[in-house]
Amino acid sequence: MQATAKTITPGNTSSIALRWRKLLFWFSFFMAFPIVLIIGQNISVFIFLGMLSLLFTKGKLRVIRLNRFIQWIALFFGIGAIISTFSIPPDAPIGSFGRALSVLPNYLYWTLLILFLVSNRKLLNLSVIYKGVFWGVVASVLYYVALKDLLRILPVFSRMTPNGFSFILICYTPIALYYLMQKRGKAWALGFLSILVFVLLQDGRRAGVVLVMLSGLAVIYAAHLNWKNIIAFILVAVGLFFLLRTPVVKQSIAASSERVYNLLYESEKITTEDKSFLTRVAMVRKGLAIYDKYPYTGIGLNNFTNYSIPFDTNFEGSKFLAHKRHIQSTSSHNSYVVILAEGGLFLFIPFVVLIGMGVGFAFFRYFSMVPDVRPIYIGMTAMAVHFYFITAIVNVYAWFLIGLACAYRYRR
Repeated sequence: MQATAKTITPGNTSSIALRWRKLLFWFSFFMAFPIVLIIGQNISVFIFLGMLSLLFTKGKLRVIRLNRFIQWIALFFGIGAIISTFSIPPDAPIGSFGRALSVLPNYLYWTLLILFLVSNRKLLNLSVIYKGVFWGVVASVLYYVALKDLLRILPVFSRMTPNGFSFILICYTPIALYYLMQKRGKAWALGFLSILVFVLLQDGRRAGVVLVMLSGLAVIYAAHLNWKNIIAFILVAVGLFFLLRTPVVKQSIAASSERVYNLLYESEKITTEDKSFLTRVAMVRKGLAIYDKYPYTGIGLNNFTNYSIPFDTNFEGSKFLAHKRHIQSTSSHNSYVVILAEGGLFLFIPFVVLIGMGVGFAFFRYFSMVPDVRPIYIGMTAMAVHFYFITAIVNVYAWFLIGLACAYRYRR
């Protein structure tokens, strides 16, 4: 796997290089295990400050250099967040400015993170990053499955929701599997992927199951794409299809998750009766109604659930949402919609460009890129798809992945 491409200091003293690798490892670890808090803040913030300090005081390098187009896009994203915060519409509820201001530092942190990673891309060591992410994923699985009820009473641990756990795996399973495959082989990677899919399946995470399984298989097999692997994949898919049709498996899935059962065996009910899907449809319509009213600056960061607006609720299946008296205060369930509604085009355009450049790079340069960086773009693509089904833009670990994808677009 890739080694450090550039010295940290002109003399490259071993102690400073070792400190950099340790900081990079722990930063990556806590991106994939993002629930440890210090003074109410994710511990990764303080590690990031340590990385900045090390380069500034010891490295004698320019920590931030705006010499790439994608950095300017990230900068415009930060500016869009500022504009949205200070352009709260007059009909917004009292306290809207405070809500926006409370999350603005997060948006600026994400912007700075991308600028930093792209500027210092030659100092990034994929061996260290992937190792940190792998053990972070392992820690997240162990915590979520076995320790969350025991440890969540401690103030240093934040709550890990089912959606949050699923999103972590969607982002970082490709990297974790690639690291494990390099260290232990394909069989270990397949076994670990099976465990992750099983946990998500038992938890009823429909999108998570599909995206983690597909991205994981892409990492394991696509790097050595040939007829043998294609035939093996087809045989596995056919075998899985018939396995899912067996009475024992159907009964097990029905008992553990009605949502997953409907997705696999009664998919026609999803678009007409599934309340989760219908809620997402309603929230997309609300977001578009907000955009029509405030197309450029939106209603302010962190205000989607705080803002009420009439919108069209006349669509197939809407009767199943009749019980939702508080539909206006419901999460958007869609990261693209929430960015468009809260930040308007000034925030939405740079956000979509950042995502689009990463996904586009994955599609058009996949077979020509260095194999070691492919897991980043596979995870980025899965994350971009999942953004349509979840409001996850506020998670810093998503932005670490975006930052890595931005950094590794450039080989020099």
